[in-house]
Amino acid sequence: MKKLAIFFPGMGRNPVGGYKIAYQYADFFAGTGYDVHLVYQYVRESFFKSKEISLFLKIKTFIGFYYRSFRKQISYSNWYSFKNSVHKDACFNFHPKFLKKYRKFDAVFATAVETAYSLNNAKKIPNKHKFYLIQDFENWNDNTDEYVYKSYTFPFTKIVISKWLQERVEKTGNKATVIPNGLDFNYFKLTNPIENRKPTEIAMLYHLDGRKRCCDSMSALEIAKKEIPDLHVTMFGVPNKPANLPDWYSYYQTPNKETHNAIYNNAAIFIAASEKEGWALPPAESMQSGAALICTDIGGFSDYAIGGKTALISPVYDVQALANNIIKLIKDNDLRIKIAKAGNEFIQQFTLEAATSKMKTLVEQTIES
Repeated sequence: MKKLAIFFPGMGRNPVGGYKIAYQYADFFAGTGYDVHLVYQYVRESFFKSKEISLFLKIKTFIGFYYRSFRKQISYSNWYSFKNSVHKDACFNFHPKFLKKYRKFDAVFATAVETAYSLNNAKKIPNKHKFYLIQDFENWNDNTDEYVYKSYTFPFTKIVISKWLQERVEKTGNKATVIPNGLDFNYFKLTNPIENRKPTEIAMLYHLDGRKRCCDSMSALEIAKKEIPDLHVTMFGVPNKPANLPDWYSYYQTPNKETHNAIYNNAAIFIAASEKEGWALPPAESMQSGAALICTDIGGFSDYAIGGKTALISPVYDVQALANNIIKLIKDNDLRIKIAKAGNEFIQQFTLEAATSKMKTLVEQTIES
C-alpha cells in the first residue's frame, strides 16, 4: 500500500479554505487505496525561538503535548466529513527529528510556506517524494517576499492552484503544475432558478482577515442601499456576528450544508472585494449555485471571473466602483441573469474529479519515474 502524508502548519480546528482543498485530496487518495496521514504541527518552531514566551510556558507546553498524546486527548479539526479513512497525526513541531517516521512515505506534501521549509529541512525524506501545494503567495505576518520566493526554489515538485501563482514560481526560474481547485457539485448546486431570484438579495462572506476587505464590501453596500432601499444582505462566516450590524443584514455563523446552499441560492448577487486571494472558494461556490459575481480585479479571482462575461469587476479598494457594479446589476435584471448564467456554465469545468485525477497522475508519474 502506498503511503501519503500532508503537512499542515497548525491544528486547523476552524474551517479554512486551504485545509479544505488538502482534505479533499486526502479523502480522494484514501479512497483509491493510499494510506493517508494528515500531519498537524502542534506548535510552530517560532514558539521556542520567541524571547517573549517564558521558559516555564515552553516546558509546560512540551510536557502537555506528550501527556495529551499519551492520553489520546489531542483535539483535531472535525469540521470536514471524510468519506474514507485517514490517519490524523500530531507532531510537536516540524523539526526534522519529529519527521523521521515519514521518510519512507511515497509522497509527502507541504501545504504552506512554513511547511515547505520544514519539508526541505527533512533530509531523510527523498526530494523525489516531496510535493509543495502552493495555495497563495504567503507574504504575510513576518514572511517577506524573499522568504516566500526562496521556498519556490526547493528541489521538489510544485503544484499551484492558479495561473497567477504559476507566474510567481516561474519568476524564480522554476516550474509548477497548475491544478485549479476542484469544486464538489454534489455539495453546492443550483436549485433556485436564476430568473426567479429577487435582484436586491446579495450574499457575501464575512472574515476577520483584512486581505478579504470585507470593510470595502460593506462600504459599497452602504452606498448602494441609499439608492436601492430594499437591498438586503445575507452574510456568513466563521466569526461571531459583527457588532452593530445594520438590520438589513442577516448573519449565519458557520452554516451547515443546507443553510449554506440556501444562502447561495437565495442570492441574486455575490460580492467579494479582496485585495489578495490564492483561488477563492466562496465566489466560485456562489457561481455553482447561480449567483451573479461582482468582485475585485485580482489573480485569485481571475481564473473564473472574466470581466463583463462571468462577473463584473472593479479595482481593489475602489468602493465607489464596487457600489456602481452592485447598483448596475440590481437595476439591469437581464444583465444580472446573463452574468449569472454565463458564470454558472463557466464554473462547471472546475470539478473535483478533474482536480483529483490530475493530482493523482502527477504524483504517481513523479514517484515512479
